[in-house]
Amino acid sequence: MHANIDASAMRRMNRATVLKLIRDLRTTSRIDISQMTGLNKATVSNIVDELISEQLVLEVGYGSSSGGRKPILLRFNANAAYAVGVDVQISHMTTVVCNIRGEPVYRQVRQTPLASSGDPRDQLLDHIADEVSKAVAAAPSSPYGLVGACIALPGMVNFHRGLVYYLPSLFAGEWDIRSQLAERVSIPLFFDNDANCGAWNEYMGQAMRLKNLVFVNMGIGIGAGIVIDGRLYRGRDGIAGELGHMTVNPMGSACMCGSYGCWEEYASERGLLRYLREAGADVSTVGVGESLLEQAITQAQNDNRAFIRAFHALGQQLGIGIANILNVLNPDEVILGGSVVKAATFVLPEVERAIKHRALLTNKQVPVRMGNVHAVAVGASSLVMHEILFASAEPAAP
Repeated sequence: MHANIDASAMRRMNRATVLKLIRDLRTTSRIDISQMTGLNKATVSNIVDELISEQLVLEVGYGSSSGGRKPILLRFNANAAYAVGVDVQISHMTTVVCNIRGEPVYRQVRQTPLASSGDPRDQLLDHIADEVSKAVAAAPSSPYGLVGACIALPGMVNFHRGLVYYLPSLFAGEWDIRSQLAERVSIPLFFDNDANCGAWNEYMGQAMRLKNLVFVNMGIGIGAGIVIDGRLYRGRDGIAGELGHMTVNPMGSACMCGSYGCWEEYASERGLLRYLREAGADVSTVGVGESLLEQAITQAQNDNRAFIRAFHALGQQLGIGIANILNVLNPDEVILGGSVVKAATFVLPEVERAIKHRALLTNKQVPVRMGNVHAVAVGASSLVMHEILFASAEPAAP
């Protein structure tokens, strides 16, 4: 049974398909687009002329000819619009402004201490609104200016409804963050889990060649963003990817989620602190927060064996969880992101060793690599562009 698509919806889909194709290719032509999409030449020509008039596409000269007229080459205008991405963590916030290709033109990192008095949600909203306002002021001039902002949060978020169900140490319930932030910010707003934004950044960064990948975001906790067949998998309520709460030790440590033996208790910064103590490291001046990993890396780089052993234990536990992910999803690639990126030298070999022992068959050969430290913020801005310019090129989800 085929769904009926009216003429206006079909035109929006065709337009988004053509624009996406031009974006993905260095240069192309009207005739090439017609051949690649199956759209007739008149339809393609009308759409391209419209996109040129809207300054989203540029004509940049002539291509080679095999006998007829030389085709006019087209190029995507990546600087026609910009979007804001905000990566909100417990202790700090990273804000970027990126063009349509996800190329940053502005980046700001700030500490975000929350006072013990007052509603922490109001304080967080004030921090976010302040950073978005600064980003708006810093954005270059362009035909469309800033088209929106996406706020990436380290908890359970419903992307479609703009709701937060859970933020570590801050909130549990159902928080309509989109409505409240809209009172402080005047541009369109989107909200998603931070790991989803990291996954989208990696998918776009690979020029969409890899259709199935998992982005494991490790910091104080662990979350995962999952791209399946070129689409983010968010689940029924938007909370898919909470792999930090899969059980790896049924009789293990209590987790803040209320369960026991969760992966993030062993493979996050909280786990690292445990391994430092077990290795006999002096942790009297080290606390869970932004400085934990930085201090531990400095000590390990200075050949402090206790800190090196702690990182090895962390890598082993990360590898155990990633092997489980590989055996369940068999993706094209797994990317590690978050604060652990800075410790790649000490962690990644242990991750790979654990995978070799625990993953099945060809899952042992699935590449695992470190992502970019700013992947979440950049991915958040790319999600804005996708939703506004390209989402209508996709078929409706079943």
